[in-house]
Amino acid sequence: MNNTEQIQKLEQKARAAMLSVYQNDTDDNAVRLYAEHHLEELEPEYWLKNLGTATPQPLQVLKVLELSPHIDWVLEEDENYRIDFTLPEEVTQYVLCVELDRDETVVGVSMES
Repeated sequence: MNNTEQIQKLEQKARAAMLSVYQNDTDDNAVRLYAEHHLEELEPEYWLKNLGTATPQPLQVLKVLELSPHIDWVLEEDENYRIDFTLPEEVTQYVLCVELDRDETVVGVSMES
Protein backbone atom coordinates (compact mmCIF):
# COMPACT_ATOMS: atom_id res chain seq x y z
CA MET A 1 0.00 0.00 0.00
CA ASN A 2 1.40 3.38 -0.89
CA ASN A 3 -1.72 5.51 -0.69
CA THR A 4 -1.06 8.16 1.97
CA GLU A 5 -4.76 8.62 2.79
CA GLN A 6 -5.22 4.87 3.28
CA ILE A 7 -2.17 4.69 5.55
CA GLN A 8 -3.48 7.62 7.61
CA LYS A 9 -6.88 5.93 7.87
CA LEU A 10 -5.28 2.71 9.14
CA GLU A 11 -3.15 4.66 11.61
CA GLN A 12 -6.24 6.47 12.94
CA LYS A 13 -8.08 3.15 13.36
CA ALA A 14 -5.07 1.69 15.16
CA ARG A 15 -4.81 4.70 17.50
CA ALA A 16 -8.55 4.50 18.24
CA ALA A 17 -8.14 0.80 19.02
CA MET A 18 -5.31 1.52 21.47
CA LEU A 19 -7.42 4.15 23.22
CA SER A 20 -10.37 1.77 23.40
CA VAL A 21 -8.22 -0.97 24.91
CA TYR A 22 -6.67 1.51 27.35
CA GLN A 23 -10.13 2.48 28.61
CA ASN A 24 -11.06 -1.14 29.37
CA ASP A 25 -10.23 -1.87 32.98
CA THR A 26 -8.83 -5.39 32.70
CA ASP A 27 -5.83 -7.05 34.30
CA ASP A 28 -4.26 -8.01 30.97
CA ASN A 29 -4.54 -4.55 29.42
CA ALA A 30 -1.48 -4.34 27.13
CA VAL A 31 -1.88 -0.63 26.44
CA ARG A 32 -2.14 0.31 30.12
CA LEU A 33 0.78 -1.99 30.94
CA TYR A 34 2.91 -0.40 28.20
CA ALA A 35 2.22 3.13 29.44
CA GLU A 36 2.69 2.34 33.13
CA HIS A 37 5.88 0.34 32.50
CA HIS A 38 7.50 3.21 30.62
CA LEU A 39 6.39 5.80 33.16
CA GLU A 40 8.26 3.78 35.78
CA GLU A 41 11.33 3.07 33.65
CA LEU A 42 12.06 6.37 31.91
CA GLU A 43 13.53 9.41 33.58
CA PRO A 44 11.38 12.49 34.33
CA GLU A 45 13.59 14.47 31.92
CA TYR A 46 12.43 12.31 29.02
CA TRP A 47 8.78 13.01 29.79
CA LEU A 48 9.45 16.71 30.35
CA LYS A 49 11.10 16.95 26.94
CA ASN A 50 8.40 14.96 25.10
CA LEU A 51 5.23 15.84 27.02
CA GLY A 52 6.05 19.04 28.87
CA THR A 53 5.64 17.44 32.29
CA ALA A 54 7.98 15.31 34.39
CA THR A 55 5.07 13.26 35.76
CA PRO A 56 2.59 12.52 32.95
CA GLN A 57 -0.50 10.38 33.29
CA PRO A 58 -0.53 7.00 31.52
CA LEU A 59 -3.01 8.21 28.91
CA GLN A 60 -0.61 11.00 27.91
CA VAL A 61 1.97 8.40 26.90
CA LEU A 62 -0.31 7.30 24.06
CA LYS A 63 -0.23 10.81 22.61
CA VAL A 64 3.51 10.69 21.89
CA LEU A 65 3.64 7.22 20.34
CA GLU A 66 5.06 7.18 16.83
CA LEU A 67 4.63 4.70 14.02
CA SER A 68 7.48 2.25 13.84
CA PRO A 69 9.54 2.84 10.69
CA HIS A 70 9.47 -0.91 9.97
CA ILE A 71 5.77 -1.28 9.07
CA ASP A 72 5.04 -3.14 5.85
CA TRP A 73 1.91 -1.60 4.33
CA VAL A 74 1.79 -4.18 1.51
CA LEU A 75 -0.08 -7.32 2.53
CA GLU A 76 0.60 -10.77 1.21
CA GLU A 77 -2.32 -13.13 0.78
CA ASP A 78 -3.93 -14.12 4.12
CA GLU A 79 -1.96 -11.50 6.06
CA ASN A 80 -3.20 -8.86 8.48
CA TYR A 81 -1.89 -5.34 8.96
CA ARG A 82 0.44 -5.17 11.96
CA ILE A 83 0.86 -1.53 12.93
CA ASP A 84 3.55 -0.97 15.55
CA PHE A 85 3.82 2.13 17.72
CA THR A 86 6.81 3.09 19.84
CA LEU A 87 8.08 5.96 21.94
CA PRO A 88 10.21 8.68 20.32
CA GLU A 89 14.00 8.61 20.48
CA GLU A 90 14.40 4.82 20.49
CA VAL A 91 14.21 4.60 24.28
CA THR A 92 12.52 1.21 24.38
CA GLN A 93 12.59 -2.18 22.72
CA TYR A 94 8.84 -2.57 23.25
CA VAL A 95 6.11 -1.68 20.77
CA LEU A 96 2.35 -1.63 20.93
CA CYS A 97 1.15 -3.69 17.97
CA VAL A 98 -2.34 -3.19 16.59
CA GLU A 99 -3.49 -5.92 14.24
CA LEU A 100 -6.17 -5.19 11.63
CA ASP A 101 -7.56 -7.65 9.12
CA ARG A 102 -8.00 -6.96 5.41
CA ASP A 103 -11.41 -5.41 6.16
CA GLU A 104 -9.63 -3.05 8.58
CA THR A 105 -11.36 -4.60 11.58
CA VAL A 106 -9.28 -4.67 14.76
CA VAL A 107 -8.09 -8.17 15.55
CA GLY A 108 -6.13 -7.28 18.67
CA VAL A 109 -3.65 -5.05 20.48
CA SER A 110 -0.55 -6.45 22.13
CA MET A 111 2.75 -5.34 23.61
CA GLU A 112 5.75 -6.92 21.90
CA SER A 113 9.51 -6.61 21.91
